[in-house]
Amino acid sequence: MDADLWTATLDGVEVWLPAAALVGAGVGVVAGMFGVGGGFLLIPLLHVALGVPLPFAVGAGLSMTIATATGTLFRYRSLGYAETRFDILLVGGSVIGVDAGARILAYLDGLGHTTVGGADVAVLDAVITAGYAVVFSALAVSLWWNRGAGDGAPKRPGPLARLGIPPRVDLPVAGLRGISGPVVGVIGFANGVLAGLLGVGGGILLIPIMLYGYGFDVRKTAGTGILMVLVVAIVGTVQHARMGHVHLGFVVVLMIGAALAAQVGATLTNSLSATLLRRGLAVVLVATAAAFVADTLF
Repeated sequence: MDADLWTATLDGVEVWLPAAALVGAGVGVVAGMFGVGGGFLLIPLLHVALGVPLPFAVGAGLSMTIATATGTLFRYRSLGYAETRFDILLVGGSVIGVDAGARILAYLDGLGHTTVGGADVAVLDAVITAGYAVVFSALAVSLWWNRGAGDGAPKRPGPLARLGIPPRVDLPVAGLRGISGPVVGVIGFANGVLAGLLGVGGGILLIPIMLYGYGFDVRKTAGTGILMVLVVAIVGTVQHARMGHVHLGFVVVLMIGAALAAQVGATLTNSLSATLLRRGLAVVLVATAAAFVADTLF
């Protein structure tokens, strides 16, 4: 078979497609297990392990998230873990935010290079690496040390659930009443900006907010955020495709493996303890941030 059928050229970098498929499948299992899109893990793997340029890695991360989120969404809905009303409130702000994040990324990509720790680094690489390091480290600490309602802690509304700004809505699946709609919309917008900039679907950023800010248990957190992740991924993919950051053949290979593997991960969630899920995700976050920082600096 022609070698060109086994490779994709991304901004001058040739990537072996079977390796990309394997990466997509591995990320799909993690995405399904934790109820996230998987872009947070895929982008560093593509950039560090396969040498994919960051703008194309971000575009691929959002594109592949469509596959993982779609497969995971139906699985969690069938398990009864989804709070659809919360998703609907998030989506409006997230769509606006992800467009803003994609525009910021395009702007940073045009700023050229800077010096970090004596190394010549693209401004875009430096900003995204710093973003991953700060956000993921904070998330990992929160997930490792804080107990959620799903692993033995008493179930009670978190501080964000007690904000009374109208209009308000009840969340019966989560067992919460009088949740402020505008507050959820603002969270969706901020989440969307980070999603569009870092190339993640946004589910990974929502986990501590839903667990500790609102008082969701860990399984309903995973099942609820995935609809917003899907919408954000679709909007972000369209934006990055318009900017030329989406290679169709490369993305299709990633999506096929990820969509199938996400079903396996979602099934595993039902058989693992909440504490193991939290701490497993914390370890993945720390390892991802560390790999990104090391690659950028060294």
